[in-house]
Amino acid sequence: MSAKSNGKVVVIPSAHTVAGERITDGLQANEYRLALGATPAHFQTLDARIDGRENAYCQPVDLDRPESVNTFFQIAFSQVGQPDIIALEALPINGRRLQPERTVEIATRRLLHCLDAALPYLGETLHFLFIAPAYGPAAIPIATAFLGAQAAANGKTSIPKVRMSVVSPPPAYPCDDAAFARTIVHLIEEPQYPDVTEALLSTKRKSRPRGTRSDVNARTRIDA
Repeated sequence: MSAKSNGKVVVIPSAHTVAGERITDGLQANEYRLALGATPAHFQTLDARIDGRENAYCQPVDLDRPESVNTFFQIAFSQVGQPDIIALEALPINGRRLQPERTVEIATRRLLHCLDAALPYLGETLHFLFIAPAYGPAAIPIATAFLGAQAAANGKTSIPKVRMSVVSPPPAYPCDDAAFARTIVHLIEEPQYPDVTEALLSTKRKSRPRGTRSDVNARTRIDA
């Protein structure tokens, strides 16, 4: 088994896309345990594609329906174990061209559906990889507030530490590009990687932004 994977469980709710397929292939080579999702319309194709692969399980999921996302994570947990990494692709959305505000709304809602559904099955840490448009980092404070509210509602003093990596490819660098998929695989395998915005979401301390910014790299650590 790959020293980098260490048997980690990676959940890819949109594994039916071109980028999702390439990311899945890159991780499969390193023997991660994979929980893969696809829209009902694409599920059979994905299921046939991974047929015979070890350490991979797939099921249909509608990311716009919370009950479907809840079922997806419940079954994924029973099949492959506790999630270590969730890679959620928010681009494209059903191939439609939408206004940026609408795209952010849909992508953020799907992000929150996944966070909410995954919480009961998490360990102490989670790496949430959010593949989103250039305005995707706007979801970070929303996710921070959501996790804090969930902890308060459930009477918890703390929640799992969530490292959020937002990867936003420029328009000239499509997310179905093979090099882009390799970037995602490297980000999953390495503790840090350039050209991403990152945050560590926690409820242990008051929000305090930290980090440095350069022309090619922006990282933010948020402890809420």
